[in-house]
Amino acid sequence: MPNLFCKIHRLKAQGWTWDDFLSELEKIYAGGIDEKTLKSHYRQPHKRSSSHTQSLIETLHKQCFPSPFPADTEALMRIYNNLVGCPKHSTKEADIADLRVFLDTEIAGQNKPPLRSARLNWLLANTYFDCLGEYRQAGKKNLLARCQQQAIQHYQQAIVLIEQHNQLTDDHQVSEFVLYKVRQNILACYLNAVEPEQRESDQQVLNYLEHSDFLAQSERVLAQEPYLWVVARNGLRFASLLKSQEHCERFFSLLVESSGYFEDLAYSPLGYPAISESKEFDWACKQGLNV
Repeated sequence: MPNLFCKIHRLKAQGWTWDDFLSELEKIYAGGIDEKTLKSHYRQPHKRSSSHTQSLIETLHKQCFPSPFPADTEALMRIYNNLVGCPKHSTKEADIADLRVFLDTEIAGQNKPPLRSARLNWLLANTYFDCLGEYRQAGKKNLLARCQQQAIQHYQQAIVLIEQHNQLTDDHQVSEFVLYKVRQNILACYLNAVEPEQRESDQQVLNYLEHSDFLAQSERVLAQEPYLWVVARNGLRFASLLKSQEHCERFFSLLVESSGYFEDLAYSPLGYPAISESKEFDWACKQGLNV
């Protein structure tokens, strides 16, 4: 997230005409993308792209919307992601433990720029978050609880530091969407600590949704970027878990605003099942969803 549909909308929302958009793509690759293909991706959240189209849009999006975090912290994040994603790495557990030692030391240092510390806290949180599924499945309850606590603590600290940065400067503000992603990770800490079939009734999950800023943050994101249909869909999903008629109606309206296709509850966007076929939306569907 965001997917190709959303990235094209975000690029177009800079004030580009279609000719501007096509011209920017031409600068990356001679021939670019034909206008018909680009516009169909702009209109259709269900459209599957070619690897060529995906690559060009991803490259242009990275150029126009670079990470707000320092380059060295982004490099560390990539190294960690590659490490976790390598099944043949025989010393993975020990290497992650060593990385935590380094990150703990860096985070404890004084007078570091807020965004650097925020990203390092985010990375450290990820090293704990990525253990949750394994410990849950293995029945290691103490380790599960400890890792969940550590992950949440460092994600929360990342939020504090990002907001601190935004208060200190009017330039280079970190977007509401980035803050949303951190809050989504905190929610995932609660979700991933319980079995999938228990998540909709788990009290910790429901308490977080009810008392946190997650749904309000979702609305702030959509106020800035109304085409982010995944954010609206998640909002509807969790509003349904909370059994909140008001929030269900609100997020369904925002979902349809992102694309009219979603007015049909049987519609399946790329990579997601239809709302009518997803158990997580049962309560909302039974209430009757209307724009």
